[in-house]
Formats: sequence, C-alpha cells, structure tokens
Amino acid sequence: MKPTHFDTTKTETKTGGKKELDQCPWNSSGIVSSKTCDTRPDDCSGCPVDVALMKLAPHQGKNFFGKNYFDQCYVKACASPGRSCPFAAQCMPNWSRTNSAASRVLTSTGIGSLSIGTNASLIQQVARRNGLYVDLISRLFELRNLGKVAPEENLAPQHLGLATVDEQFALLAAASFLDCLELLDLKAFAESMLRQGLMQHGLSNSFSEERSWEERRAALRALQGLALLGLTPTFDANVLRQLHESIAAIDYPSMALARQAVIVQNILKTNTYEPVRISDDTMAHAAILISFAGDLLGKMYHHVLVTPSELSAALTLSRFVDIVPDEGISHAGLVLKRRLLHMIEEGTLDAITAQTLLTGIVTSGQNWTTSERTMVSRAVLNAFQAQFKKLGDMRTAPNALLDVLGADNLIRDPKQFQSLAQNQAAQKMETLDPTLLGCKMPSNLLYHRGHSWVRPDKDDSVRIGLDDIVAHLIGKVDAIKMPKPGETVRQGKPVLRLIRNDETVEVCSPMDGEVAIVNQAVIDTPRILAAEPYEDGWLMTIRPTLTEDALYDLKFGDNAHQWQKNEVTRLQAMFQDEIATAADGATLAHDALAGIPGVRWSEVLNKFLNQ
Repeated sequence: MKPTHFDTTKTETKTGGKKELDQCPWNSSGIVSSKTCDTRPDDCSGCPVDVALMKLAPHQGKNFFGKNYFDQCYVKACASPGRSCPFAAQCMPNWSRTNSAASRVLTSTGIGSLSIGTNASLIQQVARRNGLYVDLISRLFELRNLGKVAPEENLAPQHLGLATVDEQFALLAAASFLDCLELLDLKAFAESMLRQGLMQHGLSNSFSEERSWEERRAALRALQGLALLGLTPTFDANVLRQLHESIAAIDYPSMALARQAVIVQNILKTNTYEPVRISDDTMAHAAILISFAGDLLGKMYHHVLVTPSELSAALTLSRFVDIVPDEGISHAGLVLKRRLLHMIEEGTLDAITAQTLLTGIVTSGQNWTTSERTMVSRAVLNAFQAQFKKLGDMRTAPNALLDVLGADNLIRDPKQFQSLAQNQAAQKMETLDPTLLGCKMPSNLLYHRGHSWVRPDKDDSVRIGLDDIVAHLIGKVDAIKMPKPGETVRQGKPVLRLIRNDETVEVCSPMDGEVAIVNQAVIDTPRILAAEPYEDGWLMTIRPTLTEDALYDLKFGDNAHQWQKNEVTRLQAMFQDEIATAADGATLAHDALAGIPGVRWSEVLNKFLNQ
C-alpha cells in the first residue's frame, strides 16, 4: 500500500515568519517528508535540501585568478577557439586539474568515471578555452548591470533561457564538470527540475501508463539532475523505493530511454538498496539489437529505428544486466567501431555522434591500435571544436556540450577506464530448474518454439542447437542428417533429421538464412548432441536473413523460461506418470521416452517439436 504522504499537498500555512510548507516544493511534493520538515525550526534553517546544496564544493577560480582576471587579460585566447595563448603554460595548469564533481557527472550520465587522474582531458581543456566560465560570468555581469539580477543573486534557468529539464540538467552537469557551479543558483535549478519533471502530475504518476514518453524522459532527467546535486539522500525512503519500482517496471521501446532508466536506478539504489532491473520485454529488445547488430542498423524494430545510438544504449544495458554472451557484445561493438572509422574517413563525424559511438565501443571492450587511437582522438577533438565554433558559445547548446564531455577520455586510456555501469549480473536461473524437470536452460540464449536455441557467433552468423529438454528425450540417436553449407533454410521449416532405429524426427530452423558451417563432430558422434546440447553438441551456424516477424518468434529471458515451463507441463500431460525420471523422481531421465508402452519415438518427438 502506498504511503499517504506520497502525493500530499500541504494546506496548512504558518505565517509571521513561520514555515509556509504549502509553498515549498520539496515538502508539498512529498519528496521530503512532513516528519522531516516538522523537526526543523520555523525558519526552515537546517533544511536537508539546503544543507545538501551547500555541501557542493564551489569552484575555486577566485583562488587562481583575481576578480578582474579575464578583463585584464589582453590576449583573450581563452574565448577564441583555435587560437593559442603565449601564457597558456602559466594559466592553463590551473584549469587542467580534474575536480571532484567530474567523475560524478560522468557517472550520472552513464559515461563512467575519469581514468586520467589529476590531468583533465583535452575535451575539458577545450571547453574551458572556449569559455563556458567566461560566457556565464559575462552573462551574469550583463544581467546585474541591467538590474535583472540582484548583486548577490546567481544565474537561474530563466536567466539563461533554459526552458526544458534536459537543457537545465545539461548545463548544470557541464558547469559542474568544468568548475563553474558558483555562478549558478543551484536551488533554482533543483526546484525547476523538480516542478517540471516530477510534480506536474504528482510523483506517483510520473512514470504511469498515462504519461507520454516525453514526460517520462523529463522525470528521469529530473532525477538525474537532483542526484547530481546530491539531493536524493534527502528524499523520503518510501518515495525513492516507489520511484525505483515504477522505473523498473516499464517496457521501454527505445533503448536510449531504457539506458537512462537503468542509470537512474543505479543512482537510486545507493539509498533504496534495490537492484537495477528492467522489464522482460525491454531486455528481449536489447538482446535482439545486440545479437543482430549489423543487420538491424537502419531498420525498424519494435516501431523504433535502430540507430548507432540505440545499439550503443543496448550495450550499456548489457553491463547493468547480463543480457547476451560476450561474443555478441564484442561483435556489436565492432559494428559501432567500423561505423566510427568510416565516418572519420568520410569526414562526417560530429561531436554528438562521436560520444554515442565511443560509449558503446568502450562498453563492448574493443581494442584500438595506436594509429586508430590517434586518428579517433584527433577527429573527436576537431568535431568538438567545430561544434562550438559554429554555435558561438556553449550556453546556447548545453545538450551538445554534455554529449561530448569525456569523449576524449574514453579513447586515450581505455585500460584504466572503469566500466560504464557497475555490472549487475542478472539473477541467473538455477542450473537444474525443478520446474523444468531438472533440465538446463541458459538465460542468455534466444529460443524458438521448435525447441532450438540461437546464439550470436562470429562473422555475422548465429549458432543453433537443440535445448536440454529435447536432449533428454531423443536418447541414443543413430545418425544426424544436416544440410550442406550454402543451402537456404527457413524459420519453422525442417532443417535437419534425427534418425534412430529407422525412425526419423524433423527439427525446424529457428531462423531464415544460409547455412555457413555444420558441426562435423556431432555428425560423426551423435551422442554428443544429447550429452552437451549447449556446448559441443551445437548443430550448425547460419548467416541469418532478418525480418521483424522472425525476430518476434524468438523468446528470451523470463518469457522463454515461462514458455519452457509450459512445454514441460504439456509433456507431462501427454504421458501422465509414465514419463521416465531419474532416481530422485524430479529430474527428467535421459532417453525418457524409452520403455513407455505403445510409444513411437518419432511420432512423439515430431508432435512435440512441430506443434
């Protein structure tokens, strides 16, 4: 049952210098509980939100530079992209350190942590040279001179024309990354993100089915922004848990949104202690994208265009939850790497695309040659400079600025780069599952209704085999008749035959495509199929021909597990208590059909496999 305070709006107002809780967004939203507020003095001193914001380390530029430092500098190269400064050796070291907020920014956006110790990345230095600090401080002085900002007031979202939660978060993250936070009104940013992202429809409805995807995205971004400001520990615990649960339960059609959702969950779990989770349908979607990366790029899947951004986001999910084997992840990363190098050769790489591609590539664990690293570093830097030379200043495009932060760092020292996400291995199903009569069912494979499995393989092919339930039923096969390499196979149509005592069982292909390799070992020694169906007993590899309908017929994760449980129930119903089990009475025996009176091996298996 939901706590009554979750969507509460205070009506009681204390006047005469007292609290006005109905006007406080933190209390009226229910994020900071009434109990917490009631224990504070009437003037709200010691408010946990205020305390958290005050803990943010302010930029110490004033310790490096005098009050009029930039006015006194006659070179002005800092605000001039492409110009070198003769005093850079003395000046830039003050801006070359990595501040404590930088890693927090990258973690909150899913990029990861800095790997370069005390030296700032080239992206940071270029951003500083291009003058985000100068731009913000000049804007602040301009507004003060015009009387639109009080002498002690800082820049709020409305002063900078930041209308959306996305824009507000982006500039806040960029300013934090580049040590400019003391120029911003942090409480105004926090309240604006809270009101626009989480309070418009009430907290409990922020992620409900009635909300549009744009509204859900704004709610996720607001939570990221509030976490960046260190405010989530001040939230009521019940609120955090319910938000966490709501975010985890949604079926995200877009991998970019799903990626944002798991990043937010990862932030919240510090306080909720809940694991990072994602819905079965979203996991299946990500598994398909990663498994068939090269063939799906540029095509529609689940009504979403599969772009490098979508694939990169799916790879990020793979580091939060165990989705597909490492071979599939590596292949998908290679697809992105080839796309990146091709765009560099064509001269079409832009800063935002560079960040997207690099994030996915690093997640997949791809290696770089020295020449590739040099080429990519130069291209990323050029793309970044071109972006902001064209725009004129960074304040006008905070999203673009955020997208490229850390890109250079990703490729300069990948060995020290921490994983994009704290790898939360999914709770794997038991090796011997009692609901499957003790049969094995690896959770990272795709399954077809004909009881065959699919796993991504090398060279854009997939490996196929039979599941463990069938392996227990087929017993001692005399021979296996396979197609020849180069032959075309169709999903749901016979692809091979199992032969025993002159009886034949037909096995259907799980996918359309062309046969690439057949497993000669299993042809020569058929018993391997029953003994090791997921390892040495694989059957063949196929170069798939992908269609969306064909991909829908592949089952994954909990959906596949539930289907297998239903199949076991169907098998038991076919034979009542006659089907053979091992000595423990709960595990399907090998060659389980043997000895059942009146049962024809081929008739039962053909019916079971080709329902």
